[in-house]
Amino acid sequence: MSDALLAVEGLSVRFPGDPDARTADVLAVDDVSLTVRRGEIHCVVGESGAGKSTVATAVLGLIDRPGQVEAGRILFDGVDLARADEPTLRRLRGRRIGAIFQDPLSALNPVLTIADQMLPALGHATGLVGRAAVDRAADLLERVAIDRPRKRLRQYPHELSGGMRQRVVIAIAISGSPDLLVADEPTTALDVSIQSGVLRLIEGLVADLEIGVLLITHDMAVVAEVADRVTVMRHGRVVEEGPKAQVLFAPRAPYTCDLIAAVPRADVRMERFRGPEPTPRDDGPILSLSDVTVVFRGARTLRGGANDVRAVDGVSLDVARGEAFGLVGESGSGKSTLARVACGLQGVDGGTVTYDGRDITRLAHDRSLRRDALSMQMIFQDPFASLNPRQKVIDALTEPQAVAGRGTREERRARAIEALKSVGLDEGAASKHPHAFSGGQRQRISIARALVMEPAFLICDEPTSALDVSVQAQVLEVLNALRQRLGLTLLFISHDLAVVRQLCDRIAVMRSGQVREVGPTEAIFEAPQDAYTRELLRLAPKFQPDAATRSQPAAVSA
Repeated sequence: MSDALLAVEGLSVRFPGDPDARTADVLAVDDVSLTVRRGEIHCVVGESGAGKSTVATAVLGLIDRPGQVEAGRILFDGVDLARADEPTLRRLRGRRIGAIFQDPLSALNPVLTIADQMLPALGHATGLVGRAAVDRAADLLERVAIDRPRKRLRQYPHELSGGMRQRVVIAIAISGSPDLLVADEPTTALDVSIQSGVLRLIEGLVADLEIGVLLITHDMAVVAEVADRVTVMRHGRVVEEGPKAQVLFAPRAPYTCDLIAAVPRADVRMERFRGPEPTPRDDGPILSLSDVTVVFRGARTLRGGANDVRAVDGVSLDVARGEAFGLVGESGSGKSTLARVACGLQGVDGGTVTYDGRDITRLAHDRSLRRDALSMQMIFQDPFASLNPRQKVIDALTEPQAVAGRGTREERRARAIEALKSVGLDEGAASKHPHAFSGGQRQRISIARALVMEPAFLICDEPTSALDVSVQAQVLEVLNALRQRLGLTLLFISHDLAVVRQLCDRIAVMRSGQVREVGPTEAIFEAPQDAYTRELLRLAPKFQPDAATRSQPAAVSA
């Protein structure tokens, strides 16, 4: 269209296969068309492998060779980016086209200060150097709501929170006053308050600077909150495209309907995710934490003080047998530290930990207690990082059994195959390596690895945060089915309130190492007692069809 800032027309991107490995070519993007106008946020959604990020990478001219744009045009203000030479692309990137990537810790160089990373970008985009560049960098950090900007310029990425790092990346992206912002999963794995701040910032930039935004995401609640237009992709092709209200709340394509049906809702408990009702037991809680304190010792100051951090501060909790207990809160609230305490990976500075009636407070330090805790297993956030990439699935599932001295080799293998089948994978998966599976399948393998130890208690630390909605729904359904069949108890740590509402029977809300509120899930969502809980619920992106449809009445008929 003539008024489009960015017009992608019939784009196809192919990655050639490896003849030596006998792998076929991959057509990652197949005949994709979309437009972005000034002052508009256009969201591209779909499952992992849909081609979303490849479209964004093609717009930026960063397709890895030997991959190539096979067909189509990418018109940016009249310039075909698909055919532009590298000098032309360099003049546009950082000046008229800005980019925000998913993981700010990976996007920023850990050995350079923020100033060392911002000033070269500013020099490229604006030609500013010296004091003028420093002043401009401080102004940009202030614009993205970072306090004490001149101090932050002297700091390294690891000294900033996740939200601050993402804001630094955004400041770099807008340093050249771009016309187009390409944001690839900018809020994935961020907690609700940081996510809300990043989304409000992007919306503010669109309103103040009249820029266009191409936003890649798998979070449908984010789409419902900020999008003007939506493109749904699957297997490299566009399935549906149109105004937000039409695509999300009056979808025409069956795939879009299925994708939306998989979205966990924060405003209501959905029947498809409802697990078994916990049966009251008279034999006491399976896990009990009493006045637990964990202090991370910091460097001593010149005046004899200490920069200690109380990661967990006097927490007392009971987890009943057979229930799904959720821990929610912002990054740094102490959720994961508390989970590590529960399974003996982290020692305590005070309090007691009781598991199945036994005192395991010193589990992290006393090896003689570890056999008592084998019925407690953990599922981690990133299944690819927690699985050995050089180890076949069957070895990943039999190794922990061998270490624990359980059964013969044949018995261990049989137990591994049974665990794979229990999470919906066939026997053929056992002979493959982790890279051969999707993200959701790898997470199923991680669950199976925990199940081979026949646990009574599963600790799940952000197991769905980096998964797309359909895979997330599959993992939730697997966990609920296992609870029903095996009577498992779950301790579920997450910043995703929608997921917690669907899975958990009770939740505890944490902040700054302390528990602010504990109670039945529905009671806390419907009538939170603590002000911090109310603020968390207010900030969480919500997938609410009625509200979104009312906010854009004209878009439905467009």
